[in-house]
Amino acid sequence: MPLVILSPMTYAAGSLDDLDLESLMAMDIQVTSAMKRSQSAFDTATSIYVLSKERITHSGATSIPEALKMVPGLVVRQLDNNQWAISARGVASRFSSKMLVMIDGQSLYTPQFSAVYWETLNVPLYDIERIEVIRGQGGQLWSSNANNGVINIITKNSLDTRGLYADAASGSQVNIDANIRYGNDISDIGSYRVYGHVKDGDASEKGLVLEPNDVTQQYSFGGRMDFSTSDHWSGFVQGDITESKLGQNYRGVIDDTNRNITFTDKLERTDSRVMARLENRMSDSANQMLQVSWLNQSGSQTYLQEEFESFDVDYQMNFIYQALQLDWGLNYRYSTISFEDSLFLHSDKEFDNLQQYGGFIQAQFALIPEELDLVLGTRAEHNDLTDWEYQPLARLLWKPQDNQVLWSAVSQSVRIPSLIEFNDNYAINGQKVSEVLPFSTGIEAIDEYHIKTYLNGNDDVEAETSLSYELGYRLSQQSWNLDVSLYHTETEDVAVIDINPNVEQFYPALALFQSGQLQQALQALTQTTIQFDIVSTADLTTQGGDIVLSWVPADMFNAELGYSYNTFEYDLPENTFPAIGRDSTTRQIFAKADVHLFDSHNIFATVRVENSDAYLTENYTLLDLTWNWAVSQHWGVSVTGKNLFAGSHLEYANRQETYTIPNYIDESVLFKVTANF
Repeated sequence: MPLVILSPMTYAAGSLDDLDLESLMAMDIQVTSAMKRSQSAFDTATSIYVLSKERITHSGATSIPEALKMVPGLVVRQLDNNQWAISARGVASRFSSKMLVMIDGQSLYTPQFSAVYWETLNVPLYDIERIEVIRGQGGQLWSSNANNGVINIITKNSLDTRGLYADAASGSQVNIDANIRYGNDISDIGSYRVYGHVKDGDASEKGLVLEPNDVTQQYSFGGRMDFSTSDHWSGFVQGDITESKLGQNYRGVIDDTNRNITFTDKLERTDSRVMARLENRMSDSANQMLQVSWLNQSGSQTYLQEEFESFDVDYQMNFIYQALQLDWGLNYRYSTISFEDSLFLHSDKEFDNLQQYGGFIQAQFALIPEELDLVLGTRAEHNDLTDWEYQPLARLLWKPQDNQVLWSAVSQSVRIPSLIEFNDNYAINGQKVSEVLPFSTGIEAIDEYHIKTYLNGNDDVEAETSLSYELGYRLSQQSWNLDVSLYHTETEDVAVIDINPNVEQFYPALALFQSGQLQQALQALTQTTIQFDIVSTADLTTQGGDIVLSWVPADMFNAELGYSYNTFEYDLPENTFPAIGRDSTTRQIFAKADVHLFDSHNIFATVRVENSDAYLTENYTLLDLTWNWAVSQHWGVSVTGKNLFAGSHLEYANRQETYTIPNYIDESVLFKVTANF
């Protein structure tokens, strides 16, 4: 049997430009995120969507979050010109924690809040080969915290980026957004590229609470080197550094009033990463891969100083024996985290480093060759917070005909608590005495007094365990495709906030009040506190599905229509409420069209209809429209209108989220010039 286990680097070297229309329509696009090896997207027993480089380029997107707005079933809500809330099969928030994000398989996850800093995720879009998005759990292959999905950003092999590329954009909200990249060969063994980026962005026009301050100053520099010393050995090294100064508005308790105060601040961040991968083709039926990576993130703002560093080692082997495909691997991660105590935050468990290690194994059997496949696998992984966790999985894929696939899956995934939930205590908006006591004293100074209130991490918090049932169907016809996926997920040990006002502590103050000693009663209240504790005692049921219809009637036109429906329902113990999200229903409608006019003009349009009661906003419909003109072989210009027809609108207004203050999102226009030599 010929080797079909291509390495992730080999996949990256592939180009959709090389695929003909028939291949595209058959969804014969090789993906790596679903099985950790190359496999046709059509034959994958998971809900996967591939965002191609052509669509990213044609769309006029200028950042990863903007590009992800094109993925059906992915919730992408813009908080302001810097901040984003992104998730799948869950309620998105600034601190969404169940979506694993990677660049070429390198995790960007920070254990502080189990998510990523979208505002400083800066990958040159022109160097992205594709973005693979898995809706649903991916923990069995990619480690914990992938309950709701996996986003894997796969960059191009430097062989495909030789020469000079530059672009410069400016518009109604961007003063300058410019990139330059140069690549070339390294003797006859490899190639390289280096690139730089600078961005200076304006603030939004209208704030929700404060005057907008979401300005951006960002500088990046990076590079990648690929090499292949023989038919058996290859690899690459890549790294980059991004300096960001981001204006943001906050809410927080910063003085003795114990109340949330809104204020304006500037966040300075430095994000650096280095990654090296070595691949060995051992035989016609086996290969192995070793990947080593380092990630550093430091952030500084007036009331919070943070430093995070991680070191990852991953090893993986794939081989084929007759009707069996077996994949297994080991991983190790060491992280250091430091936060300086502030008025906002202090840590009481003193966790400043974490270790995580484990492995996975996955076997795919051809029960009926070319017709019925069974996939079984599991991951066992140890972490310092909740000990050993297990994520088993079973998938079944049936191809009754070459152009049809019916798949099903049962899987268990795990989310390890973040340090916010485990280790840290936050001062949050104080509670009024009148909101705590079952009666009013009638004295305004006492009834309106805000008692100091804390949100406390808890080292008894357990890992959230999600059991998912999925069902999918794909149909590929000559000029159109249909992709349907349904899911039902039951999650146990969900972290929620337990309210315990401890009314007894107010008795001394009340006694002073009843004896007429008002000043002493007020003084006694300053010694009281209310503790909100994070506990893992709730259950959550999420269910819904996605349907995507693709249509390619001709080379000059392709379109896509999608609909997603998701519901979230908590089972909450008494005196608790969700930390993120609430019982809600989210619906989305997507429509995309990519039209080539003559040989040098292209129009790309995306329409999104967002309907949800999870974000305390009005429903909205918006259009992103880009006209691309290839002026010559080397020069191009484009004009992009973003958020058209939606006017000035809110995409996120959850006031319960600590610190976040969103702005109204505006319509905007961007002009761009590109040069490619």
